[in-house]
Formats: sequence, structure tokens, C-alpha cells
Amino acid sequence: MNTNLKLRSGKFSIEKQHYENISLNERLVSMLLGGLLIGRGITRPFKAPFLYGAYMAYRGFTGRCLLYEKLGIDSSKPRAVNIRGEFVIDRPAAEVYSYWRNLNNLPASIEHLLNVEMIDEHLSKWKANVMGNLFSLDWKAEIVKDEPGRLIGWRSASGTLIHHVGRVEFSETQNGNATTLKVVLSYHPPAGGLGMGLARLLNPYFESMLKKEIKSFKHVIEQHVPLTSY
Repeated sequence: MNTNLKLRSGKFSIEKQHYENISLNERLVSMLLGGLLIGRGITRPFKAPFLYGAYMAYRGFTGRCLLYEKLGIDSSKPRAVNIRGEFVIDRPAAEVYSYWRNLNNLPASIEHLLNVEMIDEHLSKWKANVMGNLFSLDWKAEIVKDEPGRLIGWRSASGTLIHHVGRVEFSETQNGNATTLKVVLSYHPPAGGLGMGLARLLNPYFESMLKKEIKSFKHVIEQHVPLTSY
């Protein structure tokens, strides 16, 4: 008996996953820069300017950066970087809060903080040294939450280079004679994925600096320096 096998056509599809890890703004910059480099090196297609331009154009058109993949960076979904610290200060919580709330006290207690100018009850202007006094950074901050004796929350004002929010919590220890001070800083690195990569490298430095600064604050306030209350 002859058996005729007929092949029936079917519909098959392969799902193509297009992975983008570059933000729209960064893609536009990549395309612009890629076009400039390609135009400059068009007569020498195997030289560095043309090759760099081709790669930048690839980044821009595909939204994909191979280097970011290796580093685990995704600038298409910007994430905040959080820095936390918890310290015990041998002074009552109400006193620690009162000292901190008067922002004019802080430059004398925090080494890298050069100046704080209170513009009004909630808005202030800050200036600090960064990276071992290599350069100074200015910004304005606004207090958005104030619970006397318990919490101070703030955020950077519009126009600030590095957008950030933060809070300081003051809670009494069990014996009531000391304060557990909790500090949380959260910021969005500028410059897309490059900023995220740089933030990963600098985070250990910032964490170390925060620890050092709070130790300095702890030392000043525990030495019974006359306090300027808010």
C-alpha cells in the first residue's frame, strides 16, 4: 500500500527581542555625534573617528549600547541611587532635631559643607566641596516635611544640577537619653547611563563621606557646644 505524505504549510514566527538600554535623549545625542564623526571620517573609513561615529550611530538607531549591557546599566529606565546611614548620638532627640533644623549650625559640624544660607523658613542655598576639594557644588533645597523632634524631609529646588531628595529621622533610644539618627539620600545621576556608571563608582566614596560627616556632627553636638535652636 502506498502512503502519500503531504506536507502542509504552517505559519511559524520567531519572536525578535529588541533590547533597548539607552534613553531617548541619549539616543538623539548618539545619532547627532555619530553623524558628525562619520562625516569627518568618511574619507578614512577604517580610522578611529569613522569607527566611533559608526558605533554612536548604531547606539542611536538601535537604542542599544553593548558597553551598558556589560556594566548592567539601563538608562532608558532611570533609577534613583540611595545612600543610607544610621547613627546613635548621645543627646536627646529634641535637642538633636533643634540643632539640625537651624541649618546655620551645619557648616560648623560638617566638614565638606562650606555654607548654608537660609532664604526663608523652608528654602535654603547650600555650597559644599566635593571629591577632596576638587570643585564646589551649589544647590538650593526646600524643606517639604517637618515634624518637630521627629523628622526633616527635603528636596532639591528646580534648576539644581543633581536632583535629589532626603530625610533625617530622629528617634529616642529606649533609655530616652540618646538619639537614633537615620539619614537617607536619594538622587538621580545626570548624563544618562554614563552618570549611572559613574554613580556606581562613586557610591562607596559618598557612603564613606556621609559616615565621616555624621561622625563629625556627632562629635560636635556631643561635646556640648552651645546650640542655636530653631
